[in-house]
Amino acid sequence: MSVLDFSRESALIICDMQEGYRHTVHHFSSVLATTLRMIRLAGLVGIQVFLTKGRPTIFGATVHEVEREIARLPPALFGGSFTKTKYFGHSEELSRLLVDQKFRHATVCGVEAHIGVRVQASELMDKGLMIDILLDGISSRNKEEIPPSISAMRDVANLNRFFIYFGTSETISYGIIDHQLKIGSLRVPVDDFLALILTESQSISSGLKNLFGNGDETISGDSSEVVE
Repeated sequence: MSVLDFSRESALIICDMQEGYRHTVHHFSSVLATTLRMIRLAGLVGIQVFLTKGRPTIFGATVHEVEREIARLPPALFGGSFTKTKYFGHSEELSRLLVDQKFRHATVCGVEAHIGVRVQASELMDKGLMIDILLDGISSRNKEEIPPSISAMRDVANLNRFFIYFGTSETISYGIIDHQLKIGSLRVPVDDFLALILTESQSISSGLKNLFGNGDETISGDSSEVVE
């Protein structure tokens, strides 16, 4: 198998980052900050970005911060928005598109960890894609749902010998940049990437604390928006 080129064969999939979840998902603003950071990374590396939405009539539109950040991407890097026909499922249309266009890898973030993220990631693994899950980029309304969803995705991968990796946005971002450097396909100076990570260091730290301890332990969610 040929060496993976993230700029041609990888996708960033943002699951169900909709207004209806803003005030109910555990530390939604931390997940949102990670999502925005990864969209910026996608713009630097040349990774296509895809959105899914579950029942917009109930959960609303994609949050405006994500829409605004995507609008800043080169048009070719936005692969589209896909409305799911099944709430407890994945976007079949998106899965078919990624396979038809020969994508080999996807980084997944969004909500909810135990529903949209888990099912979408499992479906893409079943289609043969390698999957990275952003641990600081997923959450659920009840934070207790997050660890079992991670275990479930890991179990599916182990049982079927699929590839899945769980890491923070910083770890996965460095991995992508390092890989693109090694194969000579990094489109921007490394300093541009370092500037992105360094300016976001406080956000990365607080997000990890919020989602994984030493932060506010409330389950009811985080009502704040991300201020740019």
